[in-house]
Amino acid sequence: MRDITSRRQAEDSLHRAKSEAERANLSKSKFLAAASHDLRQPLQATYLFMEILRRHVSNDGLDALDHVQQGLNVLTELLNRLLDVSRLDAGAVHPLMQPTVLNDVLADIEAGYAAAAAAKGIGWRAAGCPLPVRTDPVLLSQMLRNLIDNAVKYTRSGEISIDCQEAGDRVRITVRDTGIGIPEDHLGLVFEEFHQVDNPERDRTKGLGLGLAIVRRLSILLDHPVEVRSQPGIGTEFVILLPIAFDSVRANDNHGAAGGAAGEEVPAGPSGRFVVLVDDDVVVLRALEAMLRSWGLEVLAAQSSADAVDGLRRLGRQPDLILCDYRLREGRVGTEAVRSIREIVGADVPALIITGETGGEALHDAAAQRLPVLHKPVPPGVLRREMERHFGVA
Repeated sequence: MRDITSRRQAEDSLHRAKSEAERANLSKSKFLAAASHDLRQPLQATYLFMEILRRHVSNDGLDALDHVQQGLNVLTELLNRLLDVSRLDAGAVHPLMQPTVLNDVLADIEAGYAAAAAAKGIGWRAAGCPLPVRTDPVLLSQMLRNLIDNAVKYTRSGEISIDCQEAGDRVRITVRDTGIGIPEDHLGLVFEEFHQVDNPERDRTKGLGLGLAIVRRLSILLDHPVEVRSQPGIGTEFVILLPIAFDSVRANDNHGAAGGAAGEEVPAGPSGRFVVLVDDDVVVLRALEAMLRSWGLEVLAAQSSADAVDGLRRLGRQPDLILCDYRLREGRVGTEAVRSIREIVGADVPALIITGETGGEALHDAAAQRLPVLHKPVPPGVLRREMERHFGVA
């Protein structure tokens, strides 16, 4: 009798401990989601109002604004990295593994980084990769972006390239640069938190040293091993190993092919275009509306998809682009708003989701609708380039 009672008490204690741990993990996930959204919103408004101020200050004032902008850029990167690591450590990231054509992932990455490489005078090459793999495309993209961020940051001349190669039952994605390289005694440390090569003074403009720590966590979560080879003064090569999706039909060689030149022609400026803007944060909404109007755009600003649809009915016009927050009022989301607007105008209008959400739900929902996502705070220059790119294909 005593043994049975003791066993039941131990089982009850174990059950209570498990329930408490589950509640704690849920609380951490909710806190991180709220912190991510609520910290990004005021940063986004600050970026937008700074851009508006540029038209109203002297040259001396512009210099001061540039310094504020640099500080905001650093703060934004640090916030993003810290929140990413916190969410991964809290177990708040859940992969959605699925057959994925690598060209689709690489095409989106090239759109964001080819211009950044060209701005530094660095060559950019992204080979087409029609191979189907089993992965979470959102998290794989995050892995690649962290690797490419480092490549752009530490490459002063030469080239950054992305290649893929079939190797048995796996695909090897290689991110290669001609940057400063990593000394051999640092190769075992680069995936540790806060470890940086060639930054002994801890210059915050070079980040916190968390990018590769995030890559390591995602590598373990997705079961995508990462290898690194490097030579100081020559460059660095990171390889991600992914399983081939044998149950998926291989894509055509030209499906979503990446690989355009970094210096390709930039589409015409946005002046005179008509944009529908949906955001339930009135401060961000008004700041973004004012900035877009200062660029010569016509804007319909709304705090909900219903308001946007009503406004379009009154105007009887088709927008050239939709900019929409993800998390809206009354449990609505931005992907629903985009669908509603497209239905009312009867056209597949280009759209961008601009959000402070970094959780898997928002990213996977947008990816399923093939809607590109920009994470708040979005610097005005980045937003303008993305808008011009979508205007160019509208």
